[in-house]
Amino acid sequence: MNVIIIILAVIAVASSFSIWVGLVMLFFKSRRKNGARIAVVSLFNIVVLGGVGAALQAKYGTDPDAGLTATQTTDPEAPIIASAETTSTTTAPAQSTNEPAWKVAGFPSFRAAAQAKNVFGVKSFEAYQLRNNAEAIGQWCEMKAAQRTLSHQRDAELDTSSDEEGRKEITGRYDALQRELTKSLASQLGIKEWELKKLTMNAPWPTYCRAKSKGWAVVTPELAAATTQSDAKEALAALRGYYDMNLKGNSSPYFDNSRYAAVTCRRKAVDDLHLVGCILQSFSNPSSWDVFVVGRLQNGQLAVAPIDGLASSHITSVGDLKSFQAPNAPKARLAEFAGQINQSAVDELFD
Repeated sequence: MNVIIIILAVIAVASSFSIWVGLVMLFFKSRRKNGARIAVVSLFNIVVLGGVGAALQAKYGTDPDAGLTATQTTDPEAPIIASAETTSTTTAPAQSTNEPAWKVAGFPSFRAAAQAKNVFGVKSFEAYQLRNNAEAIGQWCEMKAAQRTLSHQRDAELDTSSDEEGRKEITGRYDALQRELTKSLASQLGIKEWELKKLTMNAPWPTYCRAKSKGWAVVTPELAAATTQSDAKEALAALRGYYDMNLKGNSSPYFDNSRYAAVTCRRKAVDDLHLVGCILQSFSNPSSWDVFVVGRLQNGQLAVAPIDGLASSHITSVGDLKSFQAPNAPKARLAEFAGQINQSAVDELFD
């Protein structure tokens, strides 16, 4: 095919030359006829050759760009490039989602993570979940009771030992036993030992232990905040009835009707807490206010929690109480409050 194209090209070039020769001969009178014949024949040959070339191109030729495409496709480096691109696509590691640290740690929100760190001093969500966990708190209360027993045993042994080395050995032995109890509980709860210590310092676990030892309930900040004015009025009626009953009955050194003549009670709100309080009146020297936080327990019972030890000692001066009820008055459960109180605001309202 290439040979034929070359031959046709040579003939075309010769015919083009012949045309120029014929045209030159036209300038000579004696050779005009021959020159015209040569020019016409040569032109005819070029036309014919052009037609033949076009026919051959249509039958055997290829798209000019096809050669380029074929060359690119058969490039020896092409398989390597394709392989590299495939490998890069299939083996590229997943892009990082850039999730915030609190979410990676399992916290439901940034606020919960911040509270865990700033309020309770812990970092893990597992420890944060235990802050109000009744079972975990109960285990800790039992552990503290066991540690107190060990302390009593240690003190008893120290009282019988006068040797300095012996006393150091006794102290070190009981300290190790107490640390082992803490370590064991932390392991059972699935948190670090230092997180357990932080929880017991910053969460109201000691409050739960006190309530458990007395047989009292616990009013959490959430329960207190959910209390209604109707609950507060009911608590006020229960407290007034109880104080009035005991004063009239001269029930204890505190409820002394030779010192006090009447009972005054009131209901106030501080922040999101409903408070009720009572005072024993006298002409010269009234008692201090006994103030209580009102809460409605999850079982539906009404509860009042004294805000300080003095109020607690006053209301229980008649005996070991878990609840109280005066005739024709509502019943209320005694409780510990597992929250913080704005004492200055309370002092202003109950003065």
